[in-house]
Amino acid sequence: MTLKLTKYKDINEFYKRVYPFLIKKEAENNLPLGLLNSIKSGSRYNNPLLVSAENEDGSIKGAFIMTPPHNLVSVLQINDGEYSTIAQELNTLLSEEGIEVPGFVSEKVSAEKLTQAWCNLKGCEHEIGMDQRIYKLDHVNEIEIPEGKLIQPDERHLTLLSDWIKCFTVETGVRPLTESEALERAEDMIANENYLYFWEADGEPVSMARGGRWTDNGITVNFVYTPKPFRKKGYASAVVAGLSSKLLEEYKFCTLYTDLENPTSNKIYMDIGYVPVCDSLMVNIK
Repeated sequence: MTLKLTKYKDINEFYKRVYPFLIKKEAENNLPLGLLNSIKSGSRYNNPLLVSAENEDGSIKGAFIMTPPHNLVSVLQINDGEYSTIAQELNTLLSEEGIEVPGFVSEKVSAEKLTQAWCNLKGCEHEIGMDQRIYKLDHVNEIEIPEGKLIQPDERHLTLLSDWIKCFTVETGVRPLTESEALERAEDMIANENYLYFWEADGEPVSMARGGRWTDNGITVNFVYTPKPFRKKGYASAVVAGLSSKLLEEYKFCTLYTDLENPTSNKIYMDIGYVPVCDSLMVNIK
């Protein structure tokens, strides 16, 4: 069958078209589903790129979502031989729109095949931005927790949160934020987000984590960050375990992404109760 790509301007129409396809693997597809919900609610992201891939019979075989300047998120269920067709169709569509793709985020095998087809077509090079694993949790194990407590940041913590956001983006290899961008993001998070928490020890914030990108039954834990002076003291475990417990009061499960090159964080999450569901790849196009 011939694959066809369709670009959508109406988020509601796109949602109805691709949602049944994505929800079949809710935990694995937490990123595209979470992005769809955020776009649909109007809480974030202007002018997103929304593209479906379908067979001649109209059945959905894939979805692409991009929120510039971030990488293109893709979910594809196609044969190996169809990646070159997808790359060609995608290139035509993006060229007509004047859109450049900075990279891809997808399930690992699919990301590798799409990147290879894309670079063969475009004559470009690529690099691995992050080798990732997606985890899922439906209960929190009993683990040893250091002295301290969960707190929600407020205006007093604005400068601290802004600094931590900047450091987080640098250390995780995503697009670094300027001081003004980080401050704006911190202001928005404190004012509008319900699931942003610090772990406080001896009256001082020492680690943070955030719940965001909800799906029908789950929510993603992200922005897990501990400044270097406070690492290897159990604070990251404490804030993630505490936040995850709170989230499970409202959701059936939590998900999170990890960097496979950081064995410490992967062990921390598994000790808490997170179980691997699939591997993912962030690829940067050069």
